Amino acid sequence: MPIRTATPSDLPALATLYRQTVLVNAPQHYTAAQTEAWAAVDAATPRFRQFILAVTTYVAEDETGIVGFAGVGEDGYVASVYVRHDCLRKGIGSTLMQAVLGHARQRKIQRLYAEASEFSLGLFQKFGFSQYDTEVVERNGVLFTRYLVHLQLPMEKDGTFPPEKTYNPSNPCPR
Repeated sequence: MPIRTATPSDLPALATLYRQTVLVNAPQHYTAAQTEAWAAVDAATPRFRQFILAVTTYVAEDETGIVGFAGVGEDGYVASVYVRHDCLRKGIGSTLMQAVLGHARQRKIQRLYAEASEFSLGLFQKFGFSQYDTEVVERNGVLFTRYLVHLQLPMEKDGTFPPEKTYNPSNPCPR
């Protein structure tokens, strides 16, 4: 599956994917008020533009268009992981997480961290992220609980990363 870096011209499609994904998936874990507050997004706002473009956002595409995106900052903050609602459980989230891990390795980022939702927590855990706390945040006047997760990436003494096989998602912590 082709992965590329997001551009400003992707913002409308990414906002649509974001909103549709939240509207379809959030009701399984969140109240109607939480779902609406979370889904309230406008691609034209500076906030959404910054959400996508202030970090390196990777975009996954297939023949139908954009099917997912994941953003990661230079400090290791995983800002987003969204997969189109009709493309879940097809390995797209894993492909995007592999791009995030590759980004970290290339830049010698030793720690990745994120605020996971109810429906992204499993993906983070699949890649070896550990939950270290929770937090309650307000979005558009509605409270949400998020899971604070992190992943310490092993490095060799010379500052290089171990071979790629160390990051096998089915065995994130090989012995």
